[in-house]
Amino acid sequence: MQIDIEKIKNAQHVLIVADNAAFANASALYSGVLTLHKKVSLQNREPLNVNLSFLPWFDKSRQNRPSTADYIIEVDSEILDLYMFFIGNGLKINQKMATALYAGLLTRYDNFISSQCDGAIFALISELLGLNANKLLCHEYLLSRVPLGFMRLKERLLKSLILKDNARHAFVSICDDDLKSSNTELVDAFNIMKEFLTIVHVEKVTLCKSDDNNKIIKEI
Repeated sequence: MQIDIEKIKNAQHVLIVADNAAFANASALYSGVLTLHKKVSLQNREPLNVNLSFLPWFDKSRQNRPSTADYIIEVDSEILDLYMFFIGNGLKINQKMATALYAGLLTRYDNFISSQCDGAIFALISELLGLNANKLLCHEYLLSRVPLGFMRLKERLLKSLILKDNARHAFVSICDDDLKSSNTELVDAFNIMKEFLTIVHVEKVTLCKSDDNNKIIKEI
């Protein structure tokens, strides 16, 4: 993620663009740009998941791109890069920013159980909590609330589940109609795949496209 502080300062209208995976970072950056007293807008590349609605500025985001934006920032899900941008440019992290960054960490590092979640990440978590990040709100929306469509998609994947190699390898399949009828995205299927790794003995999960000659889409 490349962010130029001088371009922000010189811009008349800053546009921050993100997808669901990076929206927490976009929310934090929106707050940061506001502290510089700049006009700023949010654009989501895809319909936003309802469980992100607790994040600051959720209701400000639009799918259309404003024509007046003269500096566009494409945000990714790398929270450390964004945090270092704030620190390196003397932008004070307020509670809204801390909450958004904590939510981003929670998602990016698989609820803090990812193998990539090292000491630096836990140190940042501690610092954000010290800045009054609303941990309970993040946990309620990201860990305890699941959209109905997500559950419908999970049901379809469970019905397709086949275990092979002494139950060590799980195969699941999906088709375009599964996504359309449940109003979900392919990334939702990827997240459900991670849950299947918790099944006893399962060490690998393969997702296939049933309406595309069972083409393999992803393996974890």
